[in-house]
Amino acid sequence: MQNYLDDLLPQIDANRPAGLGLGAEFTCPHYAGLSIANLPAAVCGWLGVPPLETSAPALAAPIQNYWGRTFRNVVLLLLDGFGLNMLQRALAEAAADPDLRVWRELPADALLAPLTSVAPSTTAAALTSLWTGALPAEHGVIGYEVFLKEYSLIANMLLHSPASYTEGVAGLRLAGFDAAAFLPVPVLGPHLLLQGVRPHAFLHRSIAFSSLSGMLQREAETAPVFSLSDLFLNLEDLLAAPAREKRYIYIYWSAVDDLSHRYGPQDPRVWREVIAFSQQLRRFLAGRRGGDTLFLLTADHGHISTPKDPALEVRRHPELLNCLAMLPSGEARLPYAFVRPGREERFTEYVRHTWGGRFKAAPAAEFLASGLLGNRGFYEKLPDRLGDYVVIPEEGAYWYFGYKENPLLGRHGGLSRTEMLAPLLGMVI
Repeated sequence: MQNYLDDLLPQIDANRPAGLGLGAEFTCPHYAGLSIANLPAAVCGWLGVPPLETSAPALAAPIQNYWGRTFRNVVLLLLDGFGLNMLQRALAEAAADPDLRVWRELPADALLAPLTSVAPSTTAAALTSLWTGALPAEHGVIGYEVFLKEYSLIANMLLHSPASYTEGVAGLRLAGFDAAAFLPVPVLGPHLLLQGVRPHAFLHRSIAFSSLSGMLQREAETAPVFSLSDLFLNLEDLLAAPAREKRYIYIYWSAVDDLSHRYGPQDPRVWREVIAFSQQLRRFLAGRRGGDTLFLLTADHGHISTPKDPALEVRRHPELLNCLAMLPSGEARLPYAFVRPGREERFTEYVRHTWGGRFKAAPAAEFLASGLLGNRGFYEKLPDRLGDYVVIPEEGAYWYFGYKENPLLGRHGGLSRTEMLAPLLGMVI
């Protein structure tokens, strides 16, 4: 396997944002060629078609030019929450663990490279970039929960429902939300069809036809799947079927992420899921070498442990709440604060002193200027969604801003190395 980690990680580490004064413990998106946001243009290149005009540039040359050819099929399997650290662990343990032997049997010409997530390092923002090629500053999906001024509510951007709702079927469409018209940038599926490439999508049946899937995967032939075995067997069938068109096959699997959130990323259930995935991947790859399909494995982000801590629950800080016009939005690991006029200094002092410097409150204008969300132009509605301050926690710190019990032991969305680094594993099959 050609391992580019040692060559490319220093480039990621050297990528520092303008202003903000972030230390070396923070990892920032590398939108110039080493981010998952660069994958859409790269995929188009490997299929021999032009990228969307609004796409970020393709991947850095060592990755983009590695195979030196185009392909009939490109498969992109996104394993949600499977950060680079998890793949490194699998590679390290493969020699002694037969359940992980797929990782020691990778072909000699396989490629391994590091990529960063986007900011925030969260699924809603990352998937939108993967299906548009646009950066978060351009597409406007800047978190799990986003204040949408045009609908007078904070929206859950995965479920497309009001963020405060915990049950029921009251989607944003009841407020006039149109998923097909929401994004200010074009999506990949229609573009690929116009270029003679048929897009496909494999997702768990519970989300295959969700509002988010419909928004992002327009014109893709969607196949709902029940399990890992169902997923890989359906993929085998599709690749074996003759096709006059080239194909882009997108696969999304969320179990590693789901378990990491619920139990924490160090829980044995998470690693059992990695083992189950590894076993199914080995069966799929067995005997597949040197064909006309490029198989890519990546992730949207990694996970950190976030043990429950009442001191990190916003509802327990009435003085902080008195500074805010409404509850924070965004991510627990990258909150957006809407501060009442005249209480800015009180707010920043409270953040600085209450948690011993574990949080930095950056003015939203400075955060935007840093380029962490992108530096190619801002969606006009972005300032309304970002609020007045972006709160940047150090690793392990978070704000929980719900008024119900904190349900999560693992999180992402922030700028720690573990959250931000994703693998890119590629091979010709």
